[in-house]
Formats: sequence, structure tokens, C-alpha cells
Amino acid sequence: LDEKFGFGNIVGHSEPMLKILETVRRVASSDIPVLILGPSGTGKELIANAIHQNSPRAEGKFVAINCAGLSETLLEDELFGHVKGAYTGATSDRPGRFEHADGGTLFLDEVGDMPLAMQAKLLRVLENGEVVRVGSNEPVRVNIRILSATNSDLAEKVSQGQFRQDLYFRIKGATVELPALARRREDIPLLIDHFISQINATRGTKIKGITAEARRLLMSYDWPGNVRQLRSALENMVAMAQGERLTVEDLPAEIYAPPGQAFAGDLQELAGISLEQAEKQLISNTLKMVSGNRQQAANILGIGERTLYRKIKEYDLNE
Repeated sequence: LDEKFGFGNIVGHSEPMLKILETVRRVASSDIPVLILGPSGTGKELIANAIHQNSPRAEGKFVAINCAGLSETLLEDELFGHVKGAYTGATSDRPGRFEHADGGTLFLDEVGDMPLAMQAKLLRVLENGEVVRVGSNEPVRVNIRILSATNSDLAEKVSQGQFRQDLYFRIKGATVELPALARRREDIPLLIDHFISQINATRGTKIKGITAEARRLLMSYDWPGNVRQLRSALENMVAMAQGERLTVEDLPAEIYAPPGQAFAGDLQELAGISLEQAEKQLISNTLKMVSGNRQQAANILGIGERTLYRKIKEYDLNE
């Protein structure tokens, strides 16, 4: 994807990611608002930054703010800034994120958690192109593009009165929905290699790769924390690695169960079924994990592609 789209650190060749990158390519050249949806850790800010870097505003600033966990007062001060004397401790004028992003892009992460009163103030900025610092009556003109992201269902929040409908329609000019990592497992090998290379460059380490078994376990894990969790796991693995290649011994405990424990679990799961049924189940699950990519499935299973083709036909597997 880097070569095709020139979008920096976005990695993947799965069908969902190819569709997302095609959408990103189209919306980047315009100035319309974009709403990026997806679970936590899927890379929403990475997508937002890619849109900015490939837009006519690329020479301007990309300014991000997380709207979650901030009180209404603090969020207003961060977004709008203040003038000297606006409140106790305001010893000088300070521009907010809107002004910092003038001529560029403002990324509102977790916009669904923005308090209703702040939503009304944001809407006025989008309609008028002006901000007023806390403690001032003087409007300041700003020229910004708004990109927003959330891991919640904004339409549902609108129906429950927790998010303004007029603001919702204003910020969702185009929508990009990122899948959970478990829904694009075929991208995990690329992500592993990409992150190892990045970690080597930033930490000065010299990890040359990862064993096939460790890679298989990383691909079979569900990744509730998505891409962020994968990167964090690899950072820890690189830090603790004993050799030049990452192995199963370097995997975090939540991913790699001790052999005895794993064997006991396998016995419980496979009890009462034949060897042929167990093999069929293993092949079927592996094919699903890699979205039907037979070459990847064969590599994970440790068999040749011809053998896999024969087994698929023998077991009449519907990929």
C-alpha cells in the first residue's frame, strides 16, 4: 500500500484495507469533513494523518486532540485558547487548537465523548469559521479542515440525545470504517515485519525476523487491542529477545500458553472426534483465519500448497 498510495505507515493488502485506502485516496484531495470509525487501537489517527499528508493542506499543521476524559472547561480551553486574565492562572494569552490548526487540519479523536455544550460551540465554529478565546469577545478567523474519529455508534447517540444531529451530519461528509485486526488477519505478517523494522530503526536493535511458529500464534490470537496491541507486544518481544529471531518463548503470556496447558486444552476440544475430523477442522479454521489465502494457510500449517489443495478437495471444504 505504501508504494501504491504513498500513505506512509499504513500497512496491509487485505480486501478491507485496499477498499479503505482507495476511499482515503479519494477524500484526501478534497476539503470535506471525514468521520473515521473503528474500535480502539485500529489506527484511526494514522488514517487521519494520511488524509492530511496527501491533501492540499499538507503544508499546514496536523493538530490532534482527544475529546475523551477532558472536562468541558478544560476541553474548551484546549480548543479555543484563552486571553490573559480569563481565569485564575491565565497569566498570558494562549491560542487553542483551532488557531494552531489554521491553514491545516484539526483531528478530533473520540468526538462522540464531547459534551453537548461543547458540541454546540464546535458547530458554530464549523458554520462561521471563527473562534472566540475564553475570556474574550473578539472573534478570530480560522481556515481548517475537520477530521473526526470515534469508537462509538454516533447515530445511536444521536437517537438517544447524546450527540447533536446537526453536528453529526456536519462532520460525516465522508465515512471511513476501520475493521478490527481479527477481521484482517492476512495483514498480520506484513504488520509484524513492518513493526520489527520500525523498532529496529528506533531502538537500534538487530532482530532479523520471527519464527514460523511464533508468527502462527500471533496470527491466531484475537487481538482485542488491535494494531496498537500488536505493536506493543512486538516492542516487548524485541526488548526481551535472546537471539536474532523472535520465538514463541518471547511471546506475551496472554498469547502463548505453556505447552502443558495448551495440550490439555487441545485434548478437551478434540475429544471424541476422529483424526480426519480434527485435520479438517484445523485446515478450515486456518483458511478462515487468512481469508482463504491458500499460500499463507499452507505456510502456517507447514505443508505444501499441493498437499493443501488435495486436502481441501478431499474434505470438500467451502472457503
